[in-house]
Amino acid sequence: MVGKAQIVERVAAAGGTRAQAALAVDAVLDAVTAELVAGERVTLTGFGTFEPVARPARTVRNPRTGGVVEVAASVAARFRPGAGLRSALAGAGSPAATVTSVQAEPTAKPAAKPAANQAAKPAPEPAAPSTAKASKKSASKASAKPTAKASGKSDPKAKAASKGKKKKR
Repeated sequence: MVGKAQIVERVAAAGGTRAQAALAVDAVLDAVTAELVAGERVTLTGFGTFEPVARPARTVRNPRTGGVVEVAASVAARFRPGAGLRSALAGAGSPAATVTSVQAEPTAKPAAKPAANQAAKPAPEPAAPSTAKASKKSASKASAKPTAKASGKSDPKAKAASKGKKKKR
């Protein structure tokens, strides 16, 4: 994961000192934050748009207690990527970009192998599934471990597994 320090290092590598790069990154982030706080949209052409979005007050339910909780109105920042960022991400190896780039490139047919070379290799035989081993293992496990009903005792692990919950210690 890339953080602010890594971005500062990359800016410094492009030219200048680390201190100058840190000031530049801080200045950009402060300017974007100030405009969002003022309610303005910030557009960085080719990269994307930041905009403040008002969220109304609402009533929600606490899932643990079931109680009703009032949530105050708030403002959040929304980011929409620009065309340059979207195209850069699409070219970074997404399945959709790979398919379109493969289709766009001219396809060259591989040289044909001689027929005698292909006929000399026998086709591999499909492996038959081994059901005998699986049934032997399950039968031996079933006979080795008596069930809770057969022994007359209740098994707390079996109860917890049947409910889908782990037993707390």
